[in-house]
Amino acid sequence: MFTLQYTIVDAFTSSPFAGNPAAVIVLPHSIAISDPLAQKISAEFNLSETAFVVPRAMEDTEYSRTYGLRWFTPKNEVPLCGHATLATARVLFADVALVPEGVNMLKFETLSGTLTAKRVPDTPHIELEFPAYTLIPVGAEELEKVARVVDEAVGGSVAVLDVQKADRFMLVRLDTAFDLENASVNPTPFVPHVTTGTRSTVLTSERPSALAPTARFISRMFAPASGIPEDPVTGSAHCALAPYWSEVLKIPPGEVFTARQASSRGGDLDVIWEKDKGRVKLRGNAVVVARGEMYLPPKA
Repeated sequence: MFTLQYTIVDAFTSSPFAGNPAAVIVLPHSIAISDPLAQKISAEFNLSETAFVVPRAMEDTEYSRTYGLRWFTPKNEVPLCGHATLATARVLFADVALVPEGVNMLKFETLSGTLTAKRVPDTPHIELEFPAYTLIPVGAEELEKVARVVDEAVGGSVAVLDVQKADRFMLVRLDTAFDLENASVNPTPFVPHVTTGTRSTVLTSERPSALAPTARFISRMFAPASGIPEDPVTGSAHCALAPYWSEVLKIPPGEVFTARQASSRGGDLDVIWEKDKGRVKLRGNAVVVARGEMYLPPKA
């Protein structure tokens, strides 16, 4: 039997039991686990994502530390995950044995390339830098189909103003007359979107949030095909939402603005679209809520 240490972190929140929880496992150099085992561990935690972190000391510098990073949902590996990256950065920055206090940047080698996490000076926040997604508007026929699916999911008629695809996300903008923040949404109708190449449906609106009055837009994300009925806070979705709302609201590239993901747990983040670089920066807080050990048989 061998033991893995894990940490549970609530990301994109300053309070426990809010934001999006992720499990973080920093693997020792002496332990390598197979993909099937990583998938079983993720299913055991049954959180939106579990992050597996591997040190790459040969790539460290005086001012940065480098890690391999992978993310698994209870059903599959994903190419990008914002909240589990933020959770990972919180775990690493909190352990001076892994990241000395004078080191303010982490580099993660991932399926989406090299990602970075930085301490934000004079705040508890961490800034992530991710690739921005390209947005592709759908045609009229598909927009009508999506509108019917949304009506089924919310159990009524909702005005769909726009539908765009962005990598694995289907971004659906709703009229502000619909109270997205407090609506009851059945995620099951969104499963067929998998056949269109998108596994996740993001409903979004510029309707003001009662819980985050400064937020410029709100969103909710559903990915039942990946074992996530509703994701509490989805950092990677904001790689599409930040460019989209920057254009719609005419927010200049490089300007910081606030977003609210209006799930039952809720989460807040600041976003920056760096149009010229094709990047999105996400800023948020995260809190550790649990630590423990997982016991695995020798042949796991």
